[in-house]
Order: sequence, then structure tokens, then C-alpha cells
Amino acid sequence: MGERGDVEEIREVRELFKTLSEEIPNMIRGIIDSIFSAEAGKNMGAAASNFYKELKAGGIPEEMAIKMTQDYIRTFTDLGAILREAMGYKRRLPVKVTKREKESEEESSKAVGED
Repeated sequence: MGERGDVEEIREVRELFKTLSEEIPNMIRGIIDSIFSAEAGKNMGAAASNFYKELKAGGIPEEMAIKMTQDYIRTFTDLGAILREAMGYKRRLPVKVTKREKESEEESSKAVGED
């Protein structure tokens, strides 16, 4: 076998990486599309509404329930932003995400300044 076997193995590995480099971006695009589709938005709205209702039914104060619901939704939108960024769509990120990041940075700066 020797060199021929090694050359054949290298070709197989190269083919594998070529296939992965084509398939992985397609999978990530599919995930992004499913997160930002109209149906996903509708489902996210229903989930957020149910989440809020359950918090309120459990005795959580309104202000806290609203904040927790916002954080719940942010988890999904941040995941979508991360995936988009990973795919090189950074320029198309929603304005809300960019604005939220700035607000978080400002809050962090204030918190550090208060210490």
C-alpha cells in the first residue's frame, strides 16, 4: 500500500472537508431562515405570551415578569444574531440587536464606574 494508500487517504480527507465546507453553511442558513421566518416569529410571540402569563400566574410582579420575558425573547434573537455573524451577515443584523449591544456596554460601563 504505502504511498498510494496515503495519497488515497489524503484525497478522501480532502473530499470530506470539501463536502463539509459546502454543507455546514447550508445548514446554518437553514437554521437562520427558520429563526427569522414569519412562522417562527408567530411561534416566538405565542411562546413569549405564554411565558409572561405563567410568570404572572406564579405571582411574579409585573415589572419583573416583563423583564424576564424580554430576556427570554432576547435569548432567541441573540442566537440568531450570532449565527448570522458566523455566516458573515454582520451588516444585515437588525438595528435592535446593535442598539441593545450598545445599551449593554453603556450599562456595564456605568456599573464599573459605580464600584
